[in-house]
Amino acid sequence: MIILMEQDKIDRILELTNIVDVISSYFPLKKAGTNFKALCPFHQEKTPSFLVSEKKQIYKCFGCGKAGNAVSFIMDYEKISFLEAMKKLASRVGINIETTEAAAKKHSRRDLIYKIYELACAYYRQNLEEHGAGAWRYLEARNISRETVDSLQIGLALNSFSGLKNYLLQNHINEQILPRTGLFSSGEKGLFDTFRDRIIFPIHSVTGKVVAFGGRVLRDDQPGGKYINSPTTEIYTKGNELYGLFRTRFEISRQDSAIICEGYTDFLRLYEKGFANTVASLGTSLTTTQIHLLARYTSNVFLLYDGDPAGINAAVKAAGNLIKAGIAARIISLPPEDDPDSFLLKQDPEKLRNLLQQAKPLTEFLDKDNRTGLDVKGKLDLLVEIINEIGDEIGRELFVKEVAEVFRISERALFSRIKIPYVTGRNKPAESKLHKFREERELLKHVLNNREYFKKVAKELNPDYFLFKIYKDIYEILIKYPEKINQAGAMLEYATEETTRNLLAELLIEDVHEYDFMQALQAVKLRKYQKDLQVVTEQLRSDPSNKELLDNKNELKRLILTLDKKVVRKTLY
Repeated sequence: MIILMEQDKIDRILELTNIVDVISSYFPLKKAGTNFKALCPFHQEKTPSFLVSEKKQIYKCFGCGKAGNAVSFIMDYEKISFLEAMKKLASRVGINIETTEAAAKKHSRRDLIYKIYELACAYYRQNLEEHGAGAWRYLEARNISRETVDSLQIGLALNSFSGLKNYLLQNHINEQILPRTGLFSSGEKGLFDTFRDRIIFPIHSVTGKVVAFGGRVLRDDQPGGKYINSPTTEIYTKGNELYGLFRTRFEISRQDSAIICEGYTDFLRLYEKGFANTVASLGTSLTTTQIHLLARYTSNVFLLYDGDPAGINAAVKAAGNLIKAGIAARIISLPPEDDPDSFLLKQDPEKLRNLLQQAKPLTEFLDKDNRTGLDVKGKLDLLVEIINEIGDEIGRELFVKEVAEVFRISERALFSRIKIPYVTGRNKPAESKLHKFREERELLKHVLNNREYFKKVAKELNPDYFLFKIYKDIYEILIKYPEKINQAGAMLEYATEETTRNLLAELLIEDVHEYDFMQALQAVKLRKYQKDLQVVTEQLRSDPSNKELLDNKNELKRLILTLDKKVVRKTLY
């Protein structure tokens, strides 16, 4: 049963959980002062940089940046959902997870729809076995083995308007739920089966539940589209699943790489030929949700799309989306007349393995391949657009260097087009923002560990005093959930963005270095006053007689003079 959990229940489970006990049940931790250390399980390293704080109930890797609490550790380590991880923790501390009456009713309906899809899958499988002579001829002609058909639960929809409907009614399914399943269409005579006279491809969630179907015609002269797919339902959203992942995720994790193709038949051919680390995006553009799903298992992806211009452009777009998410993407180049299915029907699998070895990163592919129809400027425009959406600063700078090298242009020219300031003569972005706003960092470390400090800061500073966005986001979390101060593990649950959560954990673990509390508070004020003073001074240039602006300027100067001179010197110089 899928469960919605209330926040107080989550907090209670985390409160009773000891993160050291949880993590040490997976691998040994070594005592290091008041904390514990280990080799990070999320990246390769020789020197331990994975730190676990029992006092604060959080972990942080100072090598790869990964951070979180007990539930996020289980999610990342076991590659499972939040609810599955919470259930594991709840079991450890002896808490029964229950739902409200409203939630139970909603999930009861969802469970029923899951059951209907399970029955529908069994019905289609039965049809293939008992009435599927024509379908088997089609599958055999496509060189699809019985083993693959069974593994992926491929079935057959009969040429009947009510075959599935009657089957479900015979299995005691109430007809009132049927319109919500996405399996039926409505006509003058009521509901009728949407999938008819087609090979049926079940679409599974990553845990193996059937959540949707795709249907392909058996003959090219059949009416309707070549493929029809399930619509959005309570258990399925197009673009949220990857076809075949439930079967291939362990091999993807083992090989630390995945091949992405577009459709069912391409996936079947690759799977049949031994490429067991493959998934299909189900004919859609690769979505952010699909990328995040795949990222649980690997950060290395090969894109194997059709060789025609449409397929090449789809691969280029998908590669860009992967790069923005921090995943290494390479494009496999097929001949223009081929898709993965046709290529493997004509060629030995070893030839495709050779193409895998020759797969190119997006920059090199764009430089060498002209099937996109873009000139050099168009290719650079596309790459600049990608650069501007890369969230990780180090990843962004590395990609800038790569583009500059491949297209034989200066980094300076690229920086003139993107949203990163260029530092003359250094070929680097400007000073690290984390360093530039160090007083904000130090103040946050003080208030994260002392509720009295937070009360004072909350009275004097609104979020606009924090000029660095990620620090502002963290301060807003504190303002919204002040009761979580001194409950570090629980507080991380409110940082929905991974980068924010990682930095928050870092601040919680670090000691205060540069400023005592009052120095940090005054330094943050000073930065804000200086910024406002610059704005007012600029406005006065175009309106020098504006009394309100003059008064504002004088007031800001007065506020700066009230601050400790040592703080002013330390902050500004």
